[in-house]
Amino acid sequence: MKMIKIFLFVSMAFVSVSCDKWLDVKPQSQLDRDDLLSSENGYSDALIGVYAELCDGSLYGRELTYGALDVMAGYYDRGNMMGDYPYLYQYLYKKDNTNKQDFVIDIIDAFWSKIYTQIANLNSMLQTIDDNKNLFSGENYNIIKGEAIGLRAFLHFELLRMFGEPYAKDKDAEAIPYVDGFTTSVTRLYSVDEVVTLVLKDLEIAKGLLENDPMRLGSTPNSVLASKVTVDEDNNIFAWHNRRFHFNYYATIATMARVYLWKGDKVNALTNALEVIAAQEEKFPWVIAANLSSIGSDDTADEIQDATFATEHVFALNATKLETLSDGYLYGGQGSLLLTDRSIYPSSFDYRYKDLFKLLEGTTLYVTRKYESLSNVSAAFKDRIPMIRISEMYYIAAECEENTTIATGYLNAVRDNRGLTAEKLENLTPDLLKEEIFKEYQKEFYGEGQLWYYYKRNLTPTIEANKDYFTSIDLYTFDRPEDEDAYRF
Repeated sequence: MKMIKIFLFVSMAFVSVSCDKWLDVKPQSQLDRDDLLSSENGYSDALIGVYAELCDGSLYGRELTYGALDVMAGYYDRGNMMGDYPYLYQYLYKKDNTNKQDFVIDIIDAFWSKIYTQIANLNSMLQTIDDNKNLFSGENYNIIKGEAIGLRAFLHFELLRMFGEPYAKDKDAEAIPYVDGFTTSVTRLYSVDEVVTLVLKDLEIAKGLLENDPMRLGSTPNSVLASKVTVDEDNNIFAWHNRRFHFNYYATIATMARVYLWKGDKVNALTNALEVIAAQEEKFPWVIAANLSSIGSDDTADEIQDATFATEHVFALNATKLETLSDGYLYGGQGSLLLTDRSIYPSSFDYRYKDLFKLLEGTTLYVTRKYESLSNVSAAFKDRIPMIRISEMYYIAAECEENTTIATGYLNAVRDNRGLTAEKLENLTPDLLKEEIFKEYQKEFYGEGQLWYYYKRNLTPTIEANKDYFTSIDLYTFDRPEDEDAYRF
């Protein structure tokens, strides 16, 4: 009866004022929720609480980024893994595997239960927001409602990518519940295709509500929509980074591009990717090389060290406990469990190769600097977890564009801003183009969990680095929690 327990819990899950208080205080009744959702600031605080929970180490603070998903995608050297990870790269989580490991299954089950908890929190907000429309000033009602609906769609699509069959394999297979209301009732399982349809429906609604998002209009965000505005000395580059920590207008469009590509609808995927790309120069400027060369500096002054390419973030999380979450996994403790030889980067000129890794002392292996929380790093770049980056839109455009010359141009646009201007791609056949897109996914999304989904979407028959254990494309689809299915029958 897990799902009922989740929904009964979340009716008491909101508190006000700050992210920390939201996490620490536990209201005891429906009245607490009503008290919180009695002002536009209360709705904003509730959203902040959802984002904070998504930063948990069991979710995007580790396992759904540089942790479990990247282990299973074969990024890391096996010899240094400890704890649960050796069992994860052996894919010991399927119910029908006689060697399955319960603690590995628990990691997967947490993805389901914790994301659905946050969906329920969003639905709890949405249940009351229309009746409280008079509380909001200006565009705040539309933007907060649109943000909540868009984020709900995003999270359902994340669950579909994990627990649903690949669309190209079986779009009619039962997948996940699509929960679009606050309820204690069990929601039926929808097929892969039905979930995609519902996700796109919610995203279209969110798009309409977010038309006047400050991120889109270039206006200063209201304090209800973003806590502060951070700008550079010229008062421009980082002006909208705070709306990147929210599911903004462009996050909606970028997610639509992802979903359409998952569905195999390249026409609509391209259209949406190009809309985000059209705003790129103003909203999502390419990382500045000088902001990479200082990475790892021990200078006492605040350093501009843009290890996650923060200027390129379309949507990101602000993980204030990132240093603790990565301790013993990437940094600190007895050293890293997650190391690489950087062999996926063939060029030493590639920024991703030369600036984003450091050699672990006493080894010939490297650890990523992407999530290194040095105390002297500028606040504009610290504690970022990228959820969607502009480079992905270029890769989607390259994959969906029928003209291979134009498609190659999209790849070169990213490569030019990764130090590879002297290594242009030219005269690519469709097969070579596909191969280069794959290589770019490998290099670009190290530590972000996206390569696993690339493999799954393309029904990749084997994962070369883990080929001894990856024996079937069925491994791409996680089993729903046992008590979830047991309650349904």
